[in-house]
Amino acid sequence: MRLPTLLVTFLLTFLCVSDAMATTVVTPDGRPAQPYQSWADHSLVPTPAGTVVVHLENCPGAPAWAAGCTMPDHHTIYLGPGATRATFLHELGHVFDAADMSDALRRAFTTISRSSGPWATAAANDPPDERFAEAYSLCARHKTIRSTLYGLYAYTATPAMHRRACSVIRQAAAGARS
Repeated sequence: MRLPTLLVTFLLTFLCVSDAMATTVVTPDGRPAQPYQSWADHSLVPTPAGTVVVHLENCPGAPAWAAGCTMPDHHTIYLGPGATRATFLHELGHVFDAADMSDALRRAFTTISRSSGPWATAAANDPPDERFAEAYSLCARHKTIRSTLYGLYAYTATPAMHRRACSVIRQAAAGARS
């Protein structure tokens, strides 16, 4: 009788595991990367599946003031000194975008965020992909917001915009995992 109880407990635990814990965050030598793993585990939106490597150094080829950058197709994040939880989750948003977002959902996000132009251009142009990464970071940290919040890359989220942006992220994850 004990075995079926353990099996049921295991299966229920497996079924209840959040999609937010899909990401394994490691250092370049493969060791667990804290606090980044904890930040990914506590994300309020799904995270990209697989392993993300975090380099605790300035972005290659970027100005020294850059807090972080991403090589999304390689699931690699660089975080410079002073990088925060918000910065890490912004960069994780770029990985999520590359792994899980469809063109249709990118168009939906550009409509929600009132962005225009090509999805990805120079960061100085406040492109939609940077606004998406800001939205991802905000959704990962806040289930709801009560007033307008201002982010980097001219991303300005009202409570209604925040709800819709977080919904797009959840739709992308659901589509990627089905």
